[in-house]
Amino acid sequence: MRPQLAPVLLAIASLACGSTVTDDPGSNAYLRVPAAAFVRGPMPAGSPSAPGVAAIVLVNSIIHPNSIDYPISGALEPGATAAAVGLQGDVGYWVVVSGLPNVATPGDPSFGATATFSAGIVPGQYTLVVHAIDAQGRFGPASTQILTAQSSTSAPTGDLVVTLTWDTESDMDLHVVDPSGQEIFHGAMSDQPPPFAPQPETGSYGYLDWDSNANCLIDGKRQESVIWPDQPPSGPYVVRVDAASLCGQPIAHFAVEALLAGRSMGKAQGVAVDASTRRPHDRGAGVTALDFAVP
Repeated sequence: MRPQLAPVLLAIASLACGSTVTDDPGSNAYLRVPAAAFVRGPMPAGSPSAPGVAAIVLVNSIIHPNSIDYPISGALEPGATAAAVGLQGDVGYWVVVSGLPNVATPGDPSFGATATFSAGIVPGQYTLVVHAIDAQGRFGPASTQILTAQSSTSAPTGDLVVTLTWDTESDMDLHVVDPSGQEIFHGAMSDQPPPFAPQPETGSYGYLDWDSNANCLIDGKRQESVIWPDQPPSGPYVVRVDAASLCGQPIAHFAVEALLAGRSMGKAQGVAVDASTRRPHDRGAGVTALDFAVP
């Protein structure tokens, strides 16, 4: 157990009847946070006298079975030292130590976690629950967000959908640069500004729905889409494809297509070989596969 978590978890153990604080990895939980401490049992009821949750920030509300690297972050009210994060009705929850305030909420401690979802997630709606926890282990009022689980084979829907598919169990990554120059990819899964920052008045925000075969953890999907649910911003878009790893495969053939209101704005095909993987794999990575413009 990490030292900075010990005081919080000991306080939780003394207050949370029915919860068990151990070295349990939470392997049978629907939601898992590998870098956090797992507490088996229901979350304690929140107290209005304890700090609350100022904001929950998600890149999107769509989840999938076996998905990894799903970011959950936000801000807590002053006095909070950690956040409890879990799905309503799950076998337990995760304690995430709070961090320094961020630029969007400079007066509040922040929290951040990267979650995975188990293969047992079935299509439907799930409630994400977050409580702030103070140094005495008191839980503040709950803050919730609805998550919608989709099958790995569900067809993506939206006003603008840019989709990458490929034919071998390799780790391929989709990058889309929007008209403002923001790049959506596995390292920045949405172009939505941070909460409390100035928000554009027109157009919806784009997001990456899935990081397939990430780090060669094979999920069988071999498909990624960047989606604008409603009217996307007007202007030019650039689509790039990055071969992060062939995961032992000799080659990967890929295809990309952009659909605007169901109408094809362009499509392209390509091939990735071992030499394609010997490049940086962060922002700006990959080869340009497609250019198109939204009127």
